[in-house]
Amino acid sequence: MAEPPHALLPADVAARYAGMPEEAPSFLAMLDACYSGDETTWFLTANEYALAKEGGLRWNECELMAMSAAAGDATWQSEIRAFWDRHFPFMLAVHSDYDYLAVRVDDGAVVHGYAPEWESPAVITHSFSEFLRHFEVEATASVVRWPYSVFVGAKA
Repeated sequence: MAEPPHALLPADVAARYAGMPEEAPSFLAMLDACYSGDETTWFLTANEYALAKEGGLRWNECELMAMSAAAGDATWQSEIRAFWDRHFPFMLAVHSDYDYLAVRVDDGAVVHGYAPEWESPAVITHSFSEFLRHFEVEATASVVRWPYSVFVGAKA
């Protein structure tokens, strides 16, 4: 008997991103694990979204590092929280400047950001399905364009 699909997001995370288009969570829910061979780049899965304690990289690690940098500045922390309330991270790369890909909740665009200016991302596609099409093309290309090269890696 096949196992029923598991929920991608814990209740608190799902509530935070309730207005997000369903494309990304539907895709991510199908993955048990999806990471590079050197384990420095990965799609976030239910396991990462469920990780809530310290001891490993959490799904919202970029937000947590930004909040730490803004310690003691309530206004800055409020701005950081507001940004991440509108940006759902779904892919991380730690071999670089802590790059991330996220879905912008209000319109479904996929954005790319990195440290230290996490809250100043660039739009790379207008939807998650468009991102997947581009990602597939880049993953099989002989020369991978930036920012996909951060997440796909160098070709041997």
